[in-house]
Amino acid sequence: MTGSSPAEVDGQPVTAAQLRELLQRLDALCPGGLRAPAGGSLDIAVVDPVTGALRASVTRSELERLARRGCTIHPDGHCRCPVVDRPPGTDRYRPSAPQRRFTTVRDRTCRHPGCGNHAGWADLDHVVPHAEGGATSCENLCCLCRRHHRLETHAPGWRFEMDDDGVLTVTTPSGVRRVTRPPGMAMALDGARSLDPPCGAEPLHAGSGRSGSSAGAEPPPF
Repeated sequence: MTGSSPAEVDGQPVTAAQLRELLQRLDALCPGGLRAPAGGSLDIAVVDPVTGALRASVTRSELERLARRGCTIHPDGHCRCPVVDRPPGTDRYRPSAPQRRFTTVRDRTCRHPGCGNHAGWADLDHVVPHAEGGATSCENLCCLCRRHHRLETHAPGWRFEMDDDGVLTVTTPSGVRRVTRPPGMAMALDGARSLDPPCGAEPLHAGSGRSGSSAGAEPPPF
């Protein structure tokens, strides 16, 4: 993957042996194994048990293929080489299908603070704009509903920043700062205080310098 290290779970690479064990566990869940329903899809998320960060997202057929193929460098299978990773970056503006799947599985909803619109209806936004050199990579893509995508792209004074694991920081024109994390992701164990809005808090709106308050409101940016 361009610009990042291979996917790891609890500090260890995801190997073919681990994928085969995962398949066995999936097959033990129900008769015939866990598979996509007729006309539906099944995405399997590989998640770090310590941080909750998404490391890979694969379909059942991809999982079977990777487990069967194993490491192409060490065909005897006795190695710790990673065989699954985040989708690689692309030089194109439009994200690839694997990038879309990974990002929607990771984000699940629009990532703007307080917005719960489903990721399936969201746009994939380049946090650092593609026209300004931002990569089309999972580390620079996040789900935003159309309203908040327009805000991020066109509203003056708003700043969006994201780290490699999808932790998104949004700063309003008046300096109010909110951090949203992918669902299930734990805070980094650095003693930092969470800036996530509490459950049920009012979302940050365009033109408002405060969350849930009209005091000191700024003119709507569009």
